[in-house]
Amino acid sequence: MRKAAKGALAVVAALSATLVPAASNASVAMAPAPVKDASSQKVIILQSENHVVENANNYNRIKRLSDNHEKRAQIQEAARIKRCCGVSVSASDRVILERIVEAEAGGEDHKGKVLVANVVLNRVKSKSFPSTIKEVVFAHRGSTYQFSPIYDGRYYTVNVSEDTKKAVKDALNGVDPSQGALYFMERAYADSDNAAWFDRCLTRLFGYHCHEFYK
Repeated sequence: MRKAAKGALAVVAALSATLVPAASNASVAMAPAPVKDASSQKVIILQSENHVVENANNYNRIKRLSDNHEKRAQIQEAARIKRCCGVSVSASDRVILERIVEAEAGGEDHKGKVLVANVVLNRVKSKSFPSTIKEVVFAHRGSTYQFSPIYDGRYYTVNVSEDTKKAVKDALNGVDPSQGALYFMERAYADSDNAAWFDRCLTRLFGYHCHEFYK
């Protein structure tokens, strides 16, 4: 009986030793698998869309704030420029001024460019001329334009240099050695009748490089 009991106990022990790893393996095999049902995926997609909508709303709010800030900055800059040079200047006006200065004085030094910009600004301030940079630059009577680069097309083909942009900026910031000049000409290229009219009807102020300035 004792031998039989010992044998039985040995069998039970062997079975227990065999079952334990099996149970352990079973627990690993039964680890939760990733949930793949459609409802869970749908929830995730909706959550992603909500994030997109929220981000879009945030972007639009930031864009509106940025646009408003930029508009306020432009208004403040326009007011500052008007205090400096006495002329209201929009972004498009600045481009027009840069192009006409480049076309008229691209080969001049910095001061020569500032002087041409001054003449345009002086005309805007004068009651005898239009009240905006655009109207002054493109002013004409029939086929006769106030600025020859508009007539011959040079205005439309120039590449504005950095120095010209700086010269225009200086003029807008109040740098003005023009003595109130409203006209200028390059005598070497001026029509003889126009040059005679300048000498007869205007007051010559000074010459600077190739240009003569009048009012």
